[in-house]
Amino acid sequence: MGKIAQTRILLVDDEPEICWILSRALREIGFDVVTAETAQAAVASFESQAPEVVLLDLRLPDGDGMEVLRRIRELDEHAPVVMLTGHGTIESAVRAMKLGAFDYLIKPVHLEEVRVVIEKGLETRRLVAEVQTLRAAMRARSSPEDLVGGSPAMEELRRFIARVAPYDVTILIRGESGTGKELVAHAIHGQSKRRRGPFIPLDCAALPETLVESELFGHERGAFTGATQRRLGRFELAHGGTLFLDEIGNLPLSTQMKLLRVLEDRAITRLGGRGQIPIDVRILAATHVNFETAIREGRFREDLYHRLNEFTIHVPALRERIGDLPALVEHFLERIGEELGKPVTGLVSEALEALRAYPWPGNVRELRNALKRAALLADGPIILRDLPGEFRGRPVALPPAAGTAASLKDVVRHVVETAERDLIVRTLERTRWNRAQAARLLGINYKTLYNKLKEYALLRGDEVDEEQEENPEPP
Repeated sequence: MGKIAQTRILLVDDEPEICWILSRALREIGFDVVTAETAQAAVASFESQAPEVVLLDLRLPDGDGMEVLRRIRELDEHAPVVMLTGHGTIESAVRAMKLGAFDYLIKPVHLEEVRVVIEKGLETRRLVAEVQTLRAAMRARSSPEDLVGGSPAMEELRRFIARVAPYDVTILIRGESGTGKELVAHAIHGQSKRRRGPFIPLDCAALPETLVESELFGHERGAFTGATQRRLGRFELAHGGTLFLDEIGNLPLSTQMKLLRVLEDRAITRLGGRGQIPIDVRILAATHVNFETAIREGRFREDLYHRLNEFTIHVPALRERIGDLPALVEHFLERIGEELGKPVTGLVSEALEALRAYPWPGNVRELRNALKRAALLADGPIILRDLPGEFRGRPVALPPAAGTAASLKDVVRHVVETAERDLIVRTLERTRWNRAQAARLLGINYKTLYNKLKEYALLRGDEVDEEQEENPEPP
């Protein structure tokens, strides 16, 4: 039956003997049982104890079970509620099913029947939580991509992941924005003992301070304005799996204290709740923040930092593994082609050199965005003019021979060509790629401009062999 020892049952019945016998029997097979004898006590217990399943008598001294069912549904629309009914009230039990009861049992109940229906209720609750998990993951990001590249930096990163993933330690993933820290977290989860469990991400920087704790720990109905239903937090959704806290350096100080307590107690309390809920979760945290500075400035708790920092993995910046650029380009273009539904057949050498020369402040994320923008414009292989302006306006890398006295002429020629190409591109952008107008502004004839465009790979494949259009006005 899985994690019975952590399963809490609320038993509501006004007959003390039935309550005592049934609760004792359920405890003997491993359930944690909370009892209530009145409608008022039942609602209060549900709010404070957060049971996974409710066994609810239809007739209670201060009301009926139907009203309790309605209240429970207001608090948590997914909680499995099993109605306990006598032979004379089966119609009422059927009515309760229409109101959202999970099932009903006829008194006198048999323990095996109770056990089976509780198991079914728990399985239903698990499936609901799984759906919520998938929705939360989909909201947070699309499907994860593989770690790409064979540079020494990436090989070292893979070795670190393989060594620490099997051990249930908290890992701090550090690196600049856009380096792929979440991909590293996915890789750790995928190689861990928890890989069959959920992987739940939360971007701490993307949430307003007022919502962070609700997202982490969940909330009860009425915990704050707009909380009309009980809602599971990311910790509960990640039960049995991995919780990835991205940009944890942006977590408010008040939440940092509560997170530290959760990591130490291995239990959470929903906002507006009173009972503690055990959690079995591995924490992976990531940040681009300099923790040492943040601690010194009082923006991050030092005790939480040490609790998270059982092991640190550094994700290299793209400029530290620029040799991986061709593999990353090929990988992204294949994915982008699938997304856009159009073939993207690579990029010309001039465009690749422009990418190599760029400093990549946004790292791999910036590369993907630049390639997607270029792919939208391209009618074949991506050429230099398809890339965003910041790439076209930047000199490409020097020739391999540059760096010795014998190559001085090559260096000068390369600098001149780069400046010339940059001037041509800027002029064409100014004229919205009207070649005749650009030629006039540059003081050259149309044929010279066309040959320069061909030389600098600024023509599309279908334009290279086309008949040169007639220059309407000689410069």
